[in-house]
Amino acid sequence: MKIREATLADCPTLDALLSRLIRDEAQYDANLDPAVAVTDNYASRLGLEGHKLFLAEEGGEVVAFLYGFICHVEGIFQKPVAVLDALFVDEGHRRRGCATVLVDAFKAFARERGACRVELKALTQNEAALRLYESLSFSEMKKYLKCEL
Repeated sequence: MKIREATLADCPTLDALLSRLIRDEAQYDANLDPAVAVTDNYASRLGLEGHKLFLAEEGGEVVAFLYGFICHVEGIFQKPVAVLDALFVDEGHRRRGCATVLVDAFKAFARERGACRVELKALTQNEAALRLYESLSFSEMKKYLKCEL
């Protein structure tokens, strides 16, 4: 498995993987449209200061990606916080260490930028994702609550 930073040429593949992530998560969130076809989501974020888009390749094929960014609000945060915004591993490549290597790369990026922690949101019913994140030393810090209208 090879981990590298994404390039502009990777963006259509990453948009397709993001579409698959949304389709997967739609089973836990009725507000997500499983038929969505994401286009041009990541191209404008490549190279932005504090943003990072990593991907994992096996046999020349992109099988996983992670997108995250550094958030620093002057006057509120004493130190920046890294936000892991999206992580997806192709079903056929899960439980092989892709997610671990991608998260480790993002943690290193966050440390280099002075972040005090990495935060993420996971859907409560996505037990596989929760187990993964707990195995990577993430712990519950706060809860997001919803009120359906």
